[in-house]
Amino acid sequence: MLILLCLTTTIGYAQTDDDGLGQTIQIQTYFHSWVGKPIWTLIIRDIDHNQNIPYLFDITRGENHWVVFTYSRNYLITVSRMQIETYRSHFFKYKNYRMNNFCNLESNGRIIRGESMYITLEGDLSPDTNTFSCQISRYPDGNFFIYNPDSANN
Repeated sequence: MLILLCLTTTIGYAQTDDDGLGQTIQIQTYFHSWVGKPIWTLIIRDIDHNQNIPYLFDITRGENHWVVFTYSRNYLITVSRMQIETYRSHFFKYKNYRMNNFCNLESNGRIIRGESMYITLEGDLSPDTNTFSCQISRYPDGNFFIYNPDSANN
């Protein structure tokens, strides 16, 4: 989480957009249980500033709330990958499961314009996709402002 905070703070001050508008993706989890050590990788492609913004969510408890900032009005979700690593004690080895396009979030080249999201994940997180559900609410959000200290001096 500390790395995520550092990345977000650095990008927030490096923003060059005059209007400071950006979209958000809010994520809420309600997991009853989970298998192994799940890690969710989400990479946002900021079209307006020509940059990639990586997010890494380490799931260590059932209820989580995260906010992803896109820093622009136009963006792509290029990667949404859930990786679950388990240890099989009978065989003395680790097994790695990957779910690409987790929750069907990847844009596949379709630019998301002026739209924010609220994502709710519920159930038991496991490699079996039938044990959890993803609800995605999309809504137009043109009024979200990310503070830019450079724009305050103008």
